[in-house]
Amino acid sequence: MQKKEHPDASLQEVDGVMESAWSCFSTFRKLPGKDRGMFLRSIATHLTTRKDNLVLIADSETSLGPERLHTELKRAISELELFADLAESEKWKEHKKEESKPDRQPIPKPGMLKSNVPLGPVVVIGACNFPFAISVVGTDTASALAVGCPVIVKAHPDHARTCQSLAVLVEHALEETRMPPNAFQLVHGSDHSVTRALVDHRRTACAAFTGSFQGGKALHKLASQRKIPIPFHAEMGSLNPVIILPHALKHSGIELARGYIAAVNLFAGQMCTKPGMLIVMEGEGVNQFRDEIKTAVNDIEPSNMLNRTVFENFQSCNRTLESTYSLIASNRSDSQEDTNQAPCQVFETKGNNFLNERKLHAEVFGPSSILVRCKDEDELLAVTSAMEGSLTGTIHALPGDRELAQKMIPVMESLVGRILWGGFPPGVIPSIATHHGGPWPAATDSRHTSIGLFAYRRFVRPVCRQGLPS
Repeated sequence: MQKKEHPDASLQEVDGVMESAWSCFSTFRKLPGKDRGMFLRSIATHLTTRKDNLVLIADSETSLGPERLHTELKRAISELELFADLAESEKWKEHKKEESKPDRQPIPKPGMLKSNVPLGPVVVIGACNFPFAISVVGTDTASALAVGCPVIVKAHPDHARTCQSLAVLVEHALEETRMPPNAFQLVHGSDHSVTRALVDHRRTACAAFTGSFQGGKALHKLASQRKIPIPFHAEMGSLNPVIILPHALKHSGIELARGYIAAVNLFAGQMCTKPGMLIVMEGEGVNQFRDEIKTAVNDIEPSNMLNRTVFENFQSCNRTLESTYSLIASNRSDSQEDTNQAPCQVFETKGNNFLNERKLHAEVFGPSSILVRCKDEDELLAVTSAMEGSLTGTIHALPGDRELAQKMIPVMESLVGRILWGGFPPGVIPSIATHHGGPWPAATDSRHTSIGLFAYRRFVRPVCRQGLPS
């Protein structure tokens, strides 16, 4: 048997990593914000200097392509700079102060100061489809380090060399900025027992996960059933419904069909915000729209998926869909079976069928989506209301759709973390207003975002100091 380049950590090694992270927590959290900001900027500098080599390594493990990977690495560097600014400003503490009123009647009022404090060691379990931006140096790591939490990253086995290369650069930054050496650590483990041991360790204060619904659900259960439960912030499955109302479909059907397929097929459908479902109402333009979907699918080339495991899971999910729904568009060919090239596939069903097949209301990771045709407004609202939580929901409407759109928006608000008016959802711009989360199963806690400035709030808690001297 060939020896693994990066063998799984033993339970003893996991214990050592977590204990050492805990031992440096008190020191790391007390450092001035400018010091932690300098550390994050040093990581960003190392990534910039080594970007070409990092992209080569990541491309060899993920097949995402240099252009996509350079863009993603640039985003990761930008996120590090964003959280360096946050660390230096110390605005993450969110001070709220009330002055004392000793002469207040009928009882005196004490002075109070509420501010955030870091939780402790954070375990980060990154995504397979974002080896830079949602992995070793992504938003989870950057935001946790910014607020003073030591970070332990569980390397993704599908891009272990990329993870190790990134970790080496972070370690260089630790040394250069004289940070506690155990403020950041990387653990390898293809066996699920390593991940479970990290989440279950007594020194783990919080965990952040991006991945499948099955994996996230299992770890969330583990985190909540510990002797001392911990916050577990997971981004999991998401259908990301797109709804095209009648007037918009009638006037822009061809354009919308093209945009829809482009979004479904973007990066082989391996985006957490890929539209897995499009809902229309029967009427003028629907059949033409359906035909244009077929044409759009035939006009694109299949794309390589991340690896063979992801491809085979995609194929399995599509076979399940095909056993229930009608396949109306596909660029599949027999030659693709021996490669990781994923055919773009669109299935079709009626609204009442979708309502009766709840077990199939799940995300398919890859370029696959379902067209749901509803007979009237009532069924359109029923189908939308029956969906589980998603990261995004999109509405296409024209002025003639105003009344129906007004009914749709509150339904969407109850189901998603981000509503798009027009356009299509793939892509998230990290900013102060970004919210990348949503009701279960999109995320385990819809109040928090895993991308953007306020991602740090997952790793802090408020403490009120009452009556303490200045």
